[in-house]
Amino acid sequence: MSKKMFVDRLIEQIKAKNTPFIVGLDPSLSKMPPWFLTQQQIDRYSTAAQCAEAIYQYNLMVLEAVADLVPAVKPQCAYYELFGAEGFRALEKTIVAARERGLLIILDAKRGDIASTAEAYAKSYLPSQPSPPLEADALTIVPYLGTDCLEPFISEANNWGKGIFVCVKTSNPGGAVVQDCTIGDRYLYEIVGDLVRDEAEKSLGSNGYSSIGAVVGATHPDAACRLRSQLPNSFFLVPGIGAQGGSKAGIQACFNSDGLGAVINSSRAIMYPHLYGERESNLASIRDAAQRAIAQIRDSL
Repeated sequence: MSKKMFVDRLIEQIKAKNTPFIVGLDPSLSKMPPWFLTQQQIDRYSTAAQCAEAIYQYNLMVLEAVADLVPAVKPQCAYYELFGAEGFRALEKTIVAARERGLLIILDAKRGDIASTAEAYAKSYLPSQPSPPLEADALTIVPYLGTDCLEPFISEANNWGKGIFVCVKTSNPGGAVVQDCTIGDRYLYEIVGDLVRDEAEKSLGSNGYSSIGAVVGATHPDAACRLRSQLPNSFFLVPGIGAQGGSKAGIQACFNSDGLGAVINSSRAIMYPHLYGERESNLASIRDAAQRAIAQIRDSL
């Protein structure tokens, strides 16, 4: 079992890097610059193995650009699953490469199922002994199958000093159809927040925060404000800046008065700066994009 809780390790890294900004690793061949695809000999006839190796190589460039700037990275599983077993191998290698560079791994898998299936998912990503191939420091969870969905993930996280981020109020516009439904005088996302709060209060680290956190989008500042008051001890994983257009108010709402309580993620705007006004995407421009995002967050806070 890890001697230190995930949230305490995360806070250490945030303070060491002087930023709560993290980079999502969403490697999409359709967004990569032509020079890179040519270099990797990727075309419409490329095999799954060739494509998977190319996304790994692109990740290496991103990691080289940002590793000394950020506390963690967030690989999104879907981009790797696209290439089957070869894609999962690329994800494994990406996790190893990120860890070798001193980065924490927040795996964005959004798993969530009942009882024994949830337990199998939890054991696929969270234990440290024996270490599974896709071992992460924290994992995203979809909670809408209820408490027997959450419990196995919480149990494994607490047992191994790992973290989970429960999807409470997500950044996508369509999420409101479900998450903003009202039950009595409360939003559904607030009721889900109660589940997070109850578990978070049971396991506080040395900094007063819990490793049981929540996904809260920067695109919904009013909801973020409500949830920040409701979940004072939980860290928020905050998507929605960069390509999704999250606001300064949305960023501010996710933090506590101590300047902690959230990590802000951006993926596409960092990985593919040529799609967002830059002339090219390469190591230098990716690093510049990350530094601009860090400066934006510092200005917001």
